[in-house]
Parts: sequence; C-alpha cells; structure tokens
Amino acid sequence: MNEKQLEYIFGADGTDLSAVPFRSYLLNLMDLHEHDAKHLKELPDYGKTLDNAAEYGYGFTILDKGKPVLCFGVVPQWYGVAELWMIPDKNMLSKHKIKFHKSAKRFIDLITEELNLHRIHVTVLASNTRAIKWIENISFVREGVLKKYTFDKKDMIMYSKIKKER
Repeated sequence: MNEKQLEYIFGADGTDLSAVPFRSYLLNLMDLHEHDAKHLKELPDYGKTLDNAAEYGYGFTILDKGKPVLCFGVVPQWYGVAELWMIPDKNMLSKHKIKFHKSAKRFIDLITEELNLHRIHVTVLASNTRAIKWIENISFVREGVLKKYTFDKKDMIMYSKIKKER
C-alpha cells in the first residue's frame, strides 16, 4: 500500500485531502484528544516508537489542505497477524465523518488482503466511548479488557477482526 492507493481509498483525488508517509512530528501540528496529547507529552520516546512502527509496517498521515487530520498504521506482529493504530485530530470527525468511516473499512479490507492477514487487532481506551462505538461499527469484536494497560494505568479494550475461513 502506498500514498497514491490511500488517496484513492479516501477519495482524495481532486479534493483538499492528501496522504503522506507518517512522521511523528506531524502529531505536533494536530489538535489531539487529551489522552493522545498526554502520551505524546509524557512518554519521551512515544514519537520515536510510532516512527519505528511505521517504518516496520505501514504508517500514513491524511492531510486536509496540508494540515494533518489523521495518523494511522498497521504493524505486522508475525505472519498473518497485525495491529492497527490510529491517532485522529479531534476536529476531524466533524468534517470527514462519513468519508473517514468508509475509507477506514476499505483500508482494513485491503491491507488484510495485501498482508494475507487472518487477524487484525486494535486496543481502544476503555473510557473512549466514541472510539468503542466506531470500532464495533466496523465489525471489530471485543475480546477483553486489558486492566491498567497504559503507562498511566488506564484500562484498554482489545478488539479484533478475524478473517473467516473458507
């Protein structure tokens, strides 16, 4: 998957949206949700960790008129299994809600095929009801709660999407 394919998925041809490779410095240009801003501020190597994840796997940033509005990627864990990560600008959904939703579903389907995944998973902050509702809406299934999982002892919920066997 490359930036041009991603722009096609997001319907960015001829719009103000574009895709670039992820770089952690772009997070500093975003209006982050409180928990994302806290991670960036209080974890000294958080940006470097995300840069490494993007380099090892896939990492992209969606720009709206040159401003980053969504950073995300997929990190292969071993053959057939990968983890999804995503950091949105908190104002992004108000402007791009439907496009974002449809594009995310397409991206997940395509990356699952491209990487021949039988499982893709993601963790969601247990208190983030908006993200929980969204991830369940795109057919991820709740697997369980990871108690005190974050550096600041917040609970996370593990979600997965398992490819159906034929």
